[in-house]
Amino acid sequence: MSKKNQSNRLTTQQKESKGVVGIFGEEAKIHDMTVGEVSHLAVEKLQEEFPLLEFRYKTSIKKEEINEALKKIDPELGQTLFVPNSSIIPDGGIVEVKDDNGNGE
Repeated sequence: MSKKNQSNRLTTQQKESKGVVGIFGEEAKIHDMTVGEVSHLAVEKLQEEFPLLEFRYKTSIKKEEINEALKKIDPELGQTLFVPNSSIIPDGGIVEVKDDNGNGE
């Protein structure tokens, strides 16, 4: 029953936002710029607070990279259930911190 409710909610949401227009419209562009600015400010603040650590801002991350990191935690995680070249472009980007081995994750 909850899946149907979610489907109905998403259908209503798409109709109200006019589908693609809502995704790529002016409000969406403003949202992307705003959260991106906040992420950059967060990186600056983190660098001030933790000067011995190295932070990096990225606009996207490959799913393959995510799966490799998950496999390091638990071999059962990070199953290959995606197109190898696929990536994720999250609102606001990604903030990474390098670990003790110099790996940014």
